[in-house]
Amino acid sequence: MRATRRRFDLSAVSELLLAVPTVLSSLLIVTVLGKPVTPQSPWVFPVLWLVSGVVVFLPVTDGVLALLVHRLRRPTRSESRVLVPLLESVCDAAALDPRRYRLLIQNSREINAMAVGGRVVGVSTAALALPPRQLEAVLAHEVGHHLAGHTRVSLLRWWYELPARLAVSLVFLVGWGVLAAGAAVKTRFAMVVSLLLVAALAVVAVAASPWVLLVPVIAPLLALTSRRAELHADRVAAELGYGPLLLEVLQRWRNEGHDVLRARAGFKARMLASHPSCTSRISKLVQTRTAPAPKHGGRHRLKPTGV
Repeated sequence: MRATRRRFDLSAVSELLLAVPTVLSSLLIVTVLGKPVTPQSPWVFPVLWLVSGVVVFLPVTDGVLALLVHRLRRPTRSESRVLVPLLESVCDAAALDPRRYRLLIQNSREINAMAVGGRVVGVSTAALALPPRQLEAVLAHEVGHHLAGHTRVSLLRWWYELPARLAVSLVFLVGWGVLAAGAAVKTRFAMVVSLLLVAALAVVAVAASPWVLLVPVIAPLLALTSRRAELHADRVAAELGYGPLLLEVLQRWRNEGHDVLRARAGFKARMLASHPSCTSRISKLVQTRTAPAPKHGGRHRLKPTGV
């Protein structure tokens, strides 16, 4: 496996750049909140907050996110017997130790897989019904996300944007409460006062987090970087030899009407979609140089209990 596949690709770098306005807003909020606590050293809280980003690189963070956010669980013995050899084969093709990744299961009737944090590869129970070689190609796609740093970048962005997002959410919550109170009083004066207070809160929110004004621009661009990340992961899978198998999976999804549902969703939904259409992915895969398909089964063997 070439070392270039292990570097952040353009979509990951773009996501980091798009996060700058929100991260700066978070930095301002942390500085303002921390200044009364350490008035003589106002730099302490911002520095501590920046250093706290190391939390996203801890294995325990992957486990917490997998459990609480994605509702993933440990695979059963029978599920491990299916998945472990497939992941080993992918890692053999990529010259990786499969023990660096943790296989988890999502109870879902929808065929799906995901890369979480730095080492979790999640697979839905419906995806287990795929032919083994097709499922192996899906795992190769998720490993491609990990190799490109997509999941780490997304998690790091989420962490550093958290203060700004919480502040804006709090302002919206307070604003909703003020409007509800004004409506409950049922007088014109109360409604005018509540509207003025909400306007003042909106000004405070924009002053604290100017990125709010950029949401109409940033959101579609972030969605675009996500779609590019999917195409990059497809390309990595193809370069590892899984191109034809991944094409089979994508063609299956297209035949099941995924692109039709996407087309019916409307222009805005397509602009904010995190995944490209199956047709687009198929077109890009056909143009990608595909390595010879790896043999089934890897050199490494993991016991199911170690997954």
